[in-house]
Amino acid sequence: MTTITMTLSSPDVVLKDGKGSLTASVTNGSTDPERVVLGAFPGQVTTPPSKTYTTIPNPLRTIAAGATEQYVVTFDTAGASAGSYPVKLIAYSADDAPEDYADQAHVVMLTVPAAEAPKPPTPFPWLWVIIGGVVLLAVVGLILFFIFKDANVPDVKTKPQAEAVKIIEDAGFKAATTETESTSTAGTVVNQNPAGGDKVGRGSTVNLEIAVPVRPTVPNVLGQRIEDARAAFQAAKLQLDFTQGSQCFSSAFEPLFRPCIVVGVNPDVGSKVNENALVLVRTEPRLSPIFDPLPNICMTNPQACVLRLQR
Repeated sequence: MTTITMTLSSPDVVLKDGKGSLTASVTNGSTDPERVVLGAFPGQVTTPPSKTYTTIPNPLRTIAAGATEQYVVTFDTAGASAGSYPVKLIAYSADDAPEDYADQAHVVMLTVPAAEAPKPPTPFPWLWVIIGGVVLLAVVGLILFFIFKDANVPDVKTKPQAEAVKIIEDAGFKAATTETESTSTAGTVVNQNPAGGDKVGRGSTVNLEIAVPVRPTVPNVLGQRIEDARAAFQAAKLQLDFTQGSQCFSSAFEPLFRPCIVVGVNPDVGSKVNENALVLVRTEPRLSPIFDPLPNICMTNPQACVLRLQR
């Protein structure tokens, strides 16, 4: 049974000017990293095969164990007549055929609306223009009054993003969001500026920082024994594997004189990666600094050499 699953942000896409998009969330439920392809196929069997009108940037990705990747799927039916066009999306292992996952396919229905018929021209309503101008001036005056009148900013810290944005906008402010890594619940507000309770003009922008999970950092294991590097990767919740050029895989045979040392890391040390991501190391056996070069006993302990000469 496959461990690759997929959910879509919407099963139907109504195209505007022939264009639209959706988000596909693909999850690797196995205990090992998986090379996953998200492919688009005709939703109906026709001869010749129908177009999919689909573009998927970077369709082949390596997804870590238990991780989820977001694919943005775009559609462009330029030139197509009004109607509905089914497209089949399948997330499958790069080592298997997409047909093996056909029972997990998601069919997306693309809808191209019919063009609106042009309306006949109507006489220009001068009287309504004058009335509308007077009303517009009155409305603008009221809007300016409320915009420039100070009001207290609501405190939305710890609230979910959608709820926080609605509270801010309902209070007469604009909301701008940015993501920040945090141990707080993902999708909640961890900070806001201006702070809750501050008095500012209505219409001002309130910046909200939204929590996203903290991503592990590749630890600095260069020059360390492979055993110490494994412990560091385990503590960072990362997976370790060896590159093709690695010359050793442990220090079991010569742990003292020529231990197995890490000489390269990919991604680089300090890189931000997803939890349980696979990081490759390159190793080689190296002479221990204790014995390279061999110590000069007479320099480190001259008294011992003097006693030997006196004997």
